[in-house]
Amino acid sequence: MEHKVLYAGTWESEGHSITYVINDDDTVNIEETFESGFRKSNITNVLTLDDAIEDQIRYIKLGYDKIS
Repeated sequence: MEHKVLYAGTWESEGHSITYVINDDDTVNIEETFESGFRKSNITNVLTLDDAIEDQIRYIKLGYDKIS
């Protein structure tokens, strides 16, 4: 059985940052910020813990760095 972990904090790559905040009810708030030139946009989403783990793994494989 493989154990997977979600790391709270912010991950970043090329103007895109993703912040993971773990809630007490096993859900995760995810805030994404996109910056390009003078434009900045934010997206907020709530995922189950399992879905957030898979989301974070995908970004780590794409080369995102943990910055906080």
